[in-house]
Amino acid sequence: MPRTSADQRKRDAQRQWGADRRTQPHPIVPPPVSEGRITRGRLAIVVTITVWACYITYTIIQQFIAGEAHTVRLAIEAIVYMLVVTGLAASAVAYLITRIGYFYRARGHQRAPRIMLDEFIGGKTPSLTVLVPSYQEDERTNRTTLLSAALQEYPGLRVTLLIDDPRAPKTRAARDMLLAARALPGKIDAELKVPFYRVSGAYANFDEQVRLRGGHLVMLEDMRRLADEYRYASDWLYDLGARQEMVDHTDTFFVEHLLHPLAVDLGQIAGALNSGADEQVTLPIARMNQLYRRLLAIFDVQITSFERKKYVSLSHEPNKAMNLNSYIGLMGGAYQEVSTPLGTALVTAGPNRADLVVPNPDYVLTLDADSVLLPEYALRLVHLLEQGAYAQHAVVQTPYSAYPGSATRIERISGATTDIQYIVHQGMTHYGATFWVGANAVLRKKALDEIVEVSYEGDWEIKRYIQDRTVIEDTESTIDLGVRGWLLHNYPERLAYSATPPDFGSLCIQRQRWANGGLLILSRLKDQFRAKSKREDKNRFGEYFLRVNYMASIFWSSVCLVVMLVYPFNNKLLNPILLLISVPYFFMMAADLKHLGYKRSDMLRIYGFNLILLPVNLSGSIASLLQLLTGEKSAFKRTPKVSNRTTAATSYLLLPLALIVLCVYTVWVDIQHQLWNNMVFAVLNLTLSLYAMIAFVGPGNTVVDLFTHLRSWLIRPVTPKKPRRKATKAAAAETATKAVGDWAQVLHYRHEHGATAGQVTVRLQRTDSGDWKTDRSKSSSSRAHLFEEFSFFTVFQPIYNMVKGHVVGYEALTRFADGSNPREALESAAERGVHVALDAALIQAAIASSASLPNGTWLSLNVSADLLHRTHELTPLLAGSRRPLVLEIGEATPTGLAQIGSEVRIAVSDLGAGYETLAHIESVRPSFLKLGRDTLQGLENETARQAAIRALVEFADQHGCTVIAEGIETAAQRDALVACGVPFGQGFHLGKPVPVERVLAGVGGW
Repeated sequence: MPRTSADQRKRDAQRQWGADRRTQPHPIVPPPVSEGRITRGRLAIVVTITVWACYITYTIIQQFIAGEAHTVRLAIEAIVYMLVVTGLAASAVAYLITRIGYFYRARGHQRAPRIMLDEFIGGKTPSLTVLVPSYQEDERTNRTTLLSAALQEYPGLRVTLLIDDPRAPKTRAARDMLLAARALPGKIDAELKVPFYRVSGAYANFDEQVRLRGGHLVMLEDMRRLADEYRYASDWLYDLGARQEMVDHTDTFFVEHLLHPLAVDLGQIAGALNSGADEQVTLPIARMNQLYRRLLAIFDVQITSFERKKYVSLSHEPNKAMNLNSYIGLMGGAYQEVSTPLGTALVTAGPNRADLVVPNPDYVLTLDADSVLLPEYALRLVHLLEQGAYAQHAVVQTPYSAYPGSATRIERISGATTDIQYIVHQGMTHYGATFWVGANAVLRKKALDEIVEVSYEGDWEIKRYIQDRTVIEDTESTIDLGVRGWLLHNYPERLAYSATPPDFGSLCIQRQRWANGGLLILSRLKDQFRAKSKREDKNRFGEYFLRVNYMASIFWSSVCLVVMLVYPFNNKLLNPILLLISVPYFFMMAADLKHLGYKRSDMLRIYGFNLILLPVNLSGSIASLLQLLTGEKSAFKRTPKVSNRTTAATSYLLLPLALIVLCVYTVWVDIQHQLWNNMVFAVLNLTLSLYAMIAFVGPGNTVVDLFTHLRSWLIRPVTPKKPRRKATKAAAAETATKAVGDWAQVLHYRHEHGATAGQVTVRLQRTDSGDWKTDRSKSSSSRAHLFEEFSFFTVFQPIYNMVKGHVVGYEALTRFADGSNPREALESAAERGVHVALDAALIQAAIASSASLPNGTWLSLNVSADLLHRTHELTPLLAGSRRPLVLEIGEATPTGLAQIGSEVRIAVSDLGAGYETLAHIESVRPSFLKLGRDTLQGLENETARQAAIRALVEFADQHGCTVIAEGIETAAQRDALVACGVPFGQGFHLGKPVPVERVLAGVGGW
């Protein structure tokens, strides 16, 4: 079929003058670096360091030995100016060093051949889950990212879209976006199932045919059938590209440089298979299996979605890190959705009863929703991590590159800085200073488990694998991994691409996030230093120099540049030799830009671009300092849109304009005083900052944004005031009295109306480690505010008359909100001497909740032996019940049961179908005998067990005792019990434990 270029199908987009003219991406494997380029890079480092040392030496001699700095002010000026020069020179040297490291790595990289990857696929591959955190992304962006993840050549892949949109959208657009995000994974999964089922069917047919031939013979027709499957897959990929909505250059890249190359590759294999068959040559069966498995790996994927905000048991912190943490923390578990007073919660459950099962993969691949991966990304990186030399590596990534062909000038320059940063990150790996860059990475799950931090929000356990203390969470997690001896690696190929902000407003928000946090994390480097020393690993100066520069250079470079621009330093401090410090840096960057497909003059544009971003970088750094002083976490800012463009903050517009005015004033003053050296620097800054404001922000956009902010300040929406509730002092005092409580005085909040009628919640106290906490040294009032609300709640399991088929009673069971076992809670409480009070609280909550149960049914309660011995405490609790009660006392035979009252019936547990149970019935005279799961095991098939149960039922009837079978999980067990004469039963087959509002709604399961 004819192929149409994506550019020909793309709608006409308005492109700015100066937009990116590149149509091809960078080579996946960088071309060899010449010896001359490396030599020039080394020379640039030598020149920069030598000139800096000469300038510092000359200035010290001139200012302090020769006596030019004869006043305190001049001495301070000289010291500050030397510090400024040193800071800027350090950043320049860091860049020059990392590019040399990049050159070395590019020359030494040996790409794994395809045949090795096919052999890897043919064996047992580690499990891999791809996580795509998304917040209010449009459907096209999510679809492109999910498809790039789903089409990874990796078998058994799981892709999960982590939807973080608000669950109660305030606008129709937000609602439509949320609904589209929820439906998208299912749509893509259904699309990919079509080629997967076809290829898997063909593979199964091939395998069967080979077995019929003895397990080793491959025919020419097998080759042709495999070629047909490859041809079909190639055509399917072309058709997928034809259905892609073409909006901008990112869609062009996805189709032309991701889908089409994969389709071409598969088509070439199909042609090669047919050519081999034409020449009467057959491949070995092992190679045929590898080719089938490679084709299957492309489409063998399960795509799902997950919304953490649906569950009260997960963190709702508004940042990407906690979105990822919430899902990673669930890995390896099975969970039920439980309705609690605060909302739906996830609690651990057995696999056969779970609503959600999250596998625990060997590796986790994180991918931002505006990024795409080339098809071999996951395969190559996991293959690398499985090599013995990389067993201690926790993170492998390819720093993302910029899409070619951007339509705006600011996106092109921003993309140029992104591609320069690719060189920096690759070079840092050469010196062991790799940082995790969060846009994409393959993470070893074992390493994440080692750095997890567990905390509690109320009774909910919150796990943090990726730190969210700052908005550059991946940087701090890098330090955590380093402290525990894990390594990080940048794979020296371009396998990932990410979008850059298309306008100044969204770019400001991104860069402000980048600048916020480095200073906070900087102090943690000492932890890594000490950990390496303890392990007797060598601490290298180059590694820590580059790490410090990475985290703090935005701050010190911005401060140094502002100081040079604002303060009129002594003219004698300026020396033409200073140019030689910066010239090598700018020359090398210009050469790198040319090598990357940009213009050498873009170096000046980047300088002007950084000038107008000075307020942005400084605001991020100041936010870090404020967080350091106050301890309050910086807000994770989103990008509000105005007419498809993000508005820039007022300060980010006015301060660059103020910088231009300052440069004009400086030029005028320098001309008057004939300060020609200063004037050259001022004219350069004026020209480039003015160009940047016009080219990258735009006069029209500047006016519109300023007017928008002015209008918002002048015209503010009026929100109606909420009426204040008037409370008398007596009512307030009564409320305060009710709010005081401890284990023995549990507070209850009951809903009298609505779906949650009769539901009761309780306050209990727990420590950060999850243990129950008591402090008898504190008063009740001081302890009350420490209580966490809704720590546990009551659920009810129906007890059926299995002969007549209706509910006769409900057993009250306790569910703790954090999923912990009630027995563990009671044991922990017993260690602190408060278990009786806790047991009383459970009973009181169950009785209060049961008020809304259907009339004509009894309530069965489990009571501990210790509380049974305290009838003076138990009796008042039972008196509050509005329905008949049954106390399940287990195997205990406490004294004083008569004091409870004849209206409360007793249930005992069986001790095995033998003499012990019969004697227990005769001595206690209970109303009910409960048969456990052990007694029911294999009942439907064992006639001897059935006969024993018949005899037990007959003996119980003679003593006024009714038998209840619990733990019924199958219809066969139920029928066998009815045949044995057991009248009552309960179990998951008959009805699961549910909160009271679900009982009222007629729901018998979770």
